[in-house]
Amino acid sequence: MENIADLIEHNHFYHVFQPLCRLPEQNKFGYEALIRSKTGISPDALFQGALSQNRLLQLDMWSIDCAVSSFFSSPVIQEGDELLFVNLFPSTIVADTFPSFVDNLERRFLLFRHRIVLEINESIIEGQIWNDPLFIQRIGELRDAGFLIALDDVGDGTTTFRKIVEISPDFIKIDRFFSTGLSICKKKQKVIRLFVDYCRDDSSLILEGIEREEDLAHASLLGVTIGQGYFLGKPDRLEEHK
Repeated sequence: MENIADLIEHNHFYHVFQPLCRLPEQNKFGYEALIRSKTGISPDALFQGALSQNRLLQLDMWSIDCAVSSFFSSPVIQEGDELLFVNLFPSTIVADTFPSFVDNLERRFLLFRHRIVLEINESIIEGQIWNDPLFIQRIGELRDAGFLIALDDVGDGTTTFRKIVEISPDFIKIDRFFSTGLSICKKKQKVIRLFVDYCRDDSSLILEGIEREEDLAHASLLGVTIGQGYFLGKPDRLEEHK
């Protein structure tokens, strides 16, 4: 693995954006920013390398800053209302330098902060951080500053129903496991119904990994209001989506 700091310094990373769509209409609701490396390193390998080099915080904050800057530099995006979902590690949230980073981000994107969704990654390695009171406190501060909060990969990581209640996210993103074969799996349908009912008044439900038309149709039938997946749109440069 190459040195992460050098790769950041020499601008070896960029972002692609995958659409999230309202269901059943399939009109674009927002985009998730996904980091990519010009060296061909997979995102998982990239973040594992950053973790091993003690550069995860640096890479995470750079990625957020770059994604937000890239997204809102587009005049078309500025005039629209689509949300931007950006990934964020729990360890970044509790870092000492994070509040100043957020203050800077808030000042620079004051007009758009209500359209920025900070999507908390569920890293098993960082599972203990979810129990840190500072973690909950910082999330509250982010919301007070006008940012939106999403919990990612719910159903596959460290999130428990207790944490969902404590954090009360604006968006709950259900792991792609539940969208695969949804149209024929009764147990997955029961789980989706559970979350649809929970999110009816408190959060917006997003089903990830939708790749087949029949699963999309069944998600809509069950009451899922926002979908994401290759069937609805693949990750690509922002200008390719317009």
